[in-house]
Amino acid sequence: MAAACTGVILAGGQNKRFGGQNKAFIRIGEKRIVDRLMDVFCRLFDQVVLVTNDPSAYMDVDALIVSDHFAKRSSLNGLHAGLFAAAHETAFFVACDTPFAREALIRCVLEHIEPKADIVIPSTSDGFEPLFAVYRKTCLPAMAHQLERDRFKIQGLFRKVRLKVIDEAELRQADPELLSFFNVNTPEDLVLAENLRKKFEKEPLKP
Repeated sequence: MAAACTGVILAGGQNKRFGGQNKAFIRIGEKRIVDRLMDVFCRLFDQVVLVTNDPSAYMDVDALIVSDHFAKRSSLNGLHAGLFAAAHETAFFVACDTPFAREALIRCVLEHIEPKADIVIPSTSDGFEPLFAVYRKTCLPAMAHQLERDRFKIQGLFRKVRLKVIDEAELRQADPELLSFFNVNTPEDLVLAENLRKKFEKEPLKP
């Protein structure tokens, strides 16, 4: 059953480390990363939003396409645009370069949504995962305040809103190797992603 939460894919990065190539369209196996994410999101959410500053490139993606409200590109800008467009009070966000985002881990995050939490965010030994998290519309004023002042760090929000943190032990119950957080940022990451895909085709991940 679809969650009462909007799913948002952030596809607004400049892809500098990937030679300007759009990472959402990189193929892992035979499937583009954006299509892998859409497969999962369509099972989980009754509304999917995709944030991009190149809307025409995504005409074949069955999502509500929106663009940033502020001129300077940043992940915070994408969060603001996606949350603003969300039909629901809360929205789950993921970056377009995460090919192994697992349904089970997303469900784990969604299960922690509660009225007293403005942000529901995973935390591992590497730190917070702000682009695999739920944001409530109550965050919009604080987001706009920062963007208007060219303050682009997402963690700047954390002092201004109510945070609910999911610890690593619980996250690993849903995704033991935390592959959901794996990003394809460089050509070397793409090689690793292909190796991971081949491994888990032999030992398939459960949804």
